[in-house]
Amino acid sequence: MACTFADDAYLIAAFPFVVARTPERWIVVVVTAEAGAYDVTLGGASFPFMAVNADDATAIRDGLQVSLGGQPLAAIASLGTNGIVISELQPSGLAVTATGPSEGDITATLQPGTGDSNATARAFWLERAKCGLPPCCVVTCAEDFTLMHAALAAHMVLAAGNTGGTGQFAGNFSHMSLGPASLTAGASAWKSPADSVLATTEPGRMYLMLRAKYVFPFACA
Repeated sequence: MACTFADDAYLIAAFPFVVARTPERWIVVVVTAEAGAYDVTLGGASFPFMAVNADDATAIRDGLQVSLGGQPLAAIASLGTNGIVISELQPSGLAVTATGPSEGDITATLQPGTGDSNATARAFWLERAKCGLPPCCVVTCAEDFTLMHAALAAHMVLAAGNTGGTGQFAGNFSHMSLGPASLTAGASAWKSPADSVLATTEPGRMYLMLRAKYVFPFACA
């Protein structure tokens, strides 16, 4: 049986909460002032301004800014004499585009470090998780091996960021109280400290559940 490692698309499909996005920040710049239609699209909606011969780059910028002011997805601010800063309010994706009467009259640029900012971390942990997988020869279902890889990588992403699917990364705990006294202690239902750490996240528990289906030797023949 040929085992297949998970890729980033598989990881996101299985555990979408591993994507840690920061709000997007776009810079729109009116490069050239021409008479004609300028348009900025944001979140699938169009925000146009019709420039006339008397309009310079600042006037066109101001017209577009007024047009954009009515949408609820982003905060709009001026930048210099011919630029607009579009700052996403909720990290859901703006897909900003800008067009003018001629190509190059206006540009829209997503600023580095905004948007999907943990793609590099996901790639790193997908690679590291390969070393923690059981032998391929024992996993009789190829789909289980791929999902185990994704689950272990997702657990590592969440653990490294100290977060979980609900925004927290916490262990299993038991609580006992008697009158005014109380005792809280870590509780493990797994065989080893490493398993107990895996059990603190949803993908970690998925990995343990899949692993429990098989009996692994020290090495494959």
